[in-house]
Amino acid sequence: MRNKRIYKNIYLKIIPLLIIGFSLGVISIWPGIVSRNSRKCFFNILKDGSDGSVKVKTLLTLKPNYLIQIKNTKNNYLKVLLIGDSCFRKF
Repeated sequence: MRNKRIYKNIYLKIIPLLIIGFSLGVISIWPGIVSRNSRKCFFNILKDGSDGSVKVKTLLTLKPNYLIQIKNTKNNYLKVLLIGDSCFRKF
C-alpha cells in the first residue's frame, strides 16, 4: 500500500515536468507557435493541401526553398515539419 502511494507521488511530480519540458522545447524550436497568425497559416496550408490540389495563394505564402524541400520529400511527417518551419519560424 505504501509503495503505491510513493509511486503516485512520483508520477504527480514527473508528469507536469514532462509536459512543461515538452512545451518549452516546442516553443524554443518554433517561437511563432504562440502567435495566432502563425497557427492560422499552418492550419490553412494543411486544410488547403489535404484534398490534393493547392491554391496559388497558398503557394505564395511559402518560401521557394521550403516548396522545393516539401516536394522532394516522400515522408508525410517530414512534410508537416517543413510546413511548420515555414509558418512558425521567424526569419
